[in-house]
Amino acid sequence: MQHTPDLGKNALGKPDPWARFRGLAWWQLVLSLLPILLLPVGGAIGGAIGGAGLIANLALARKPFGTPVKVPAMLGVVLASYLGYLLVVGLLYNMLEG
Repeated sequence: MQHTPDLGKNALGKPDPWARFRGLAWWQLVLSLLPILLLPVGGAIGGAIGGAGLIANLALARKPFGTPVKVPAMLGVVLASYLGYLLVVGLLYNMLEG
């Protein structure tokens, strides 16, 4: 019986911060990382919303759905992240300027 390595740990036994990204297809990585692009645009608000979108897309990428289901679902998370950011920023702008 072959021993499979634990992808959650590195060689020193410490948690591997990149374990969630390992084993994904290139398109899953791209769609997972698209929401985090809100960070340089939106600062803390964009980073929080983008981080939530990143985690949601990583969870979707690991689900046992087929590609025709995963792609629109992950694109929906990306779209929801950007629209959510615009909504929050618009509300804050109206509260501060209104």
